[in-house]
Amino acid sequence: MAGRGLDGLGRAPGGKTSAKALEFAKACGFSHAGWSPAGFSGDELPADKYPSDKLVARQVKDIKDGDILLWHLGIWSRTDPLWPRLDRVIGGLKAKGLCFARLTDDRRWIR
Repeated sequence: MAGRGLDGLGRAPGGKTSAKALEFAKACGFSHAGWSPAGFSGDELPADKYPSDKLVARQVKDIKDGDILLWHLGIWSRTDPLWPRLDRVIGGLKAKGLCFARLTDDRRWIR
């Protein structure tokens, strides 16, 4: 649909892997691409305890060069949706001098 093939990357649900799961994925041509702790958006956490503005501020403050961000763009159960604030995260990270790359261009996090 995107006009190009798959990159052979996948992410285990919840980031939980095992040696056997990684072995099976590799046998099918896939590598696991996790996320870094600072890159965890928290978008599936309850909004009353984790307001979106605070999650955004935490990510912009904590993200450093080489981190992988994980954002779900459709957590409908969240009463204060995080996805509309993605532009603020991108802008905040660019203001810190960070730039973005495709995982296939920077493979340090891929197992």
